[in-house]
Amino acid sequence: MRAKGAIALLPLLVASGVTVGCSSGAVPVAPVSNPLSCDRVVDQDNTGYLGGPLTAGREIALLTGLEQAGGAARISAGKLDAADRSTLDLVGVDLLGYSGSKLAGDATAFAQAELGYSANSADPVDTSYAQPLESGIAALAKDCP
Repeated sequence: MRAKGAIALLPLLVASGVTVGCSSGAVPVAPVSNPLSCDRVVDQDNTGYLGGPLTAGREIALLTGLEQAGGAARISAGKLDAADRSTLDLVGVDLLGYSGSKLAGDATAFAQAELGYSANSADPVDTSYAQPLESGIAALAKDCP
């Protein structure tokens, strides 16, 4: 694994509740469930969106809008502009760390594909992740139509 990919993977693992290391104390217990729903506020930076909360449903709508505006072809070709990459990156981060629902599982799969596709915005994209990324967006769109 490339060093940059490993560094970029660390926030994904931390957000998913994975811990590594030695401890003489009690082993941390991961929460049983952190369910994700379409109306759950996922804006981890509390920046808001158009004057209101940024929910999973709104973020998924941004992804489907990106695809409908020619983003699907740009994803496959690896020709995303900065706005496209920013949208994918932000949604991927915001949808991490949830469990206990189909939507949470689909969000995690999308985030993992997004990380593989564009681990670092300064590097070229890895188009071998284009199909899983597009499939992830389609699954999310079905979860929150």
